[in-house]
Amino acid sequence: MISDNLFGQTHAFTKEIQALLNGTIANHVQIKAVALHVGDDRLFTLGHLLDKHTMTAQRFKLKPLAPRVELWMGVSFQLRLDAEREHLMVQQSFVGVFGSKDAKHGLFHYDYERDKPDNYPDAHLQVDASSDLFGTLNDPKQDPGRSLGALHFPVGGKRFRPCLEDVIEFLAVERIVEARDGYEKILEAGRERFRRNQLMAAMRRDPATVDAFIERYRAAETA
Repeated sequence: MISDNLFGQTHAFTKEIQALLNGTIANHVQIKAVALHVGDDRLFTLGHLLDKHTMTAQRFKLKPLAPRVELWMGVSFQLRLDAEREHLMVQQSFVGVFGSKDAKHGLFHYDYERDKPDNYPDAHLQVDASSDLFGTLNDPKQDPGRSLGALHFPVGGKRFRPCLEDVIEFLAVERIVEARDGYEKILEAGRERFRRNQLMAAMRRDPATVDAFIERYRAAETA
């Protein structure tokens, strides 16, 4: 059985992501959550119209400002409880923008994989682009023909990685997609919630720093 704690927090997060997307740059996104077991652990995978058999989320259409262009977004999360079985934790996440529903390559994608085993950064950005300069930097014995899009740019690690709100903001302010009036307020509220949760998680994992902070400002107030 999936714990009530995990189910409840996942349900709330599902509604939050769906409302964020439909309130800013998308229409009729339906975020579904499907439970799965990995060893002794219990997780939920989330995504638009998630297929419970393949555990694959579908992409959804965006509205580009450029005429006669298609743009699709893919969003998925894998969630579990933390070591204390109390707080919801993102195990993996993916946000990408593509030119079609099934394209293998797109504009960019953000990936996060907690404790990634292949030495690449847990949180990273990949941009489907080319660079003549980068081509000259490849080691011909190890990386012949490697493209710029194959590079994993680190983006803040597990604690300070970008959130979905940051990606939506990028698409809007760079005039790539059409956003709804007032989208900024929705993004700011979601971003504040994400950063507060990350701060609380950092504090739980580093109580010595929290104690030092309190002691420093307590001393400053009494000086």
